[in-house]
Amino acid sequence: MESLGFNEILKRLEYFCAYQERCEFDVLEKIKKLGLQNPEKTEMLIKRLQKDGFLDQKRFVNSYITGKVSIKKWGVNKIRAGLVQKRIDPVIIARGIMEIDADLYQENLQALFEKKIIALKDYKTDYQQKSKVIRFLSGKGYSSEEIYRLF
Repeated sequence: MESLGFNEILKRLEYFCAYQERCEFDVLEKIKKLGLQNPEKTEMLIKRLQKDGFLDQKRFVNSYITGKVSIKKWGVNKIRAGLVQKRIDPVIIARGIMEIDADLYQENLQALFEKKIIALKDYKTDYQQKSKVIRFLSGKGYSSEEIYRLF
């Protein structure tokens, strides 16, 4: 696939980044799939995408966090893990997490809690019910302190 020219690869990457916010890691994976092996050309492509505004780590982090909080109702732990997996700088992650709307975050946690409690009303003991709720909310990325405040 190295037969693709630099400009053709750049054009494909621009479309890739314009479709939705991407991080550097996603773009590097796409470059590998396109078959480009040259590290110098890869670096040039990344710099060009950043210069032209197609690639911005901070913008990606804000978009990622907004989507995960408002749509998926994820907690901070799961969001942080997802961003670390994308190899985002921890400083950018910390800044993005600090900008989460605290009221929306709390509403999400409360809504998930209530939904799970209603779904488990047939459980025999409070202990079973409580452990199921804790496990569910932990899986969504909420910390144990946040979860225990609900009980």
